[in-house]
Amino acid sequence: MLMNQGENRLTIEDIETKQFRLVARGYEQREVDEFLDCICDEIELLQGEVDDMKRKLRMAEAENRKAEAAGGFVRPAASEGNTEESVREILEMAQRIKEQTIADAQAKADEILENARNEASARIGGLEDEKIRLENVITALKATVSVMKEKISEQISLQQELLNRLTLEDEE
Repeated sequence: MLMNQGENRLTIEDIETKQFRLVARGYEQREVDEFLDCICDEIELLQGEVDDMKRKLRMAEAENRKAEAAGGFVRPAASEGNTEESVREILEMAQRIKEQTIADAQAKADEILENARNEASARIGGLEDEKIRLENVITALKATVSVMKEKISEQISLQQELLNRLTLEDEE
């Protein structure tokens, strides 16, 4: 899988520019594209949340630095909890959700591709059976045509003989 060269992380651009090989009766391109669009939308949403949490973390860190400069580190009140720790936990949770969403999307994409492959194999098998059946029908029809030609030829010969007899009788 091709990923952003600067990092070893999957990016929206990686998803949007990913090219899949086409195989006979492969996958429904529109369905895969729509699913990838949903993945991109979800990643954008999660990335926005992560960016927002990072911004809040930077603001909290800046407030702590100001407090330290003003006379010492000021911890948030116990009821408020540790803001930095909370923000980090939220960021970690957002990252886990993002990774799980990507894993789920990959699993769904793999399932779609496998189903498409199985359906294509089944269709090809059915078409091969139909081809054999039609070839047998054609062979039988050719044999019937040959027999019919023979019978028509015999009938024409008989009719010609009768016509010749009638002509001879009329001449006499």
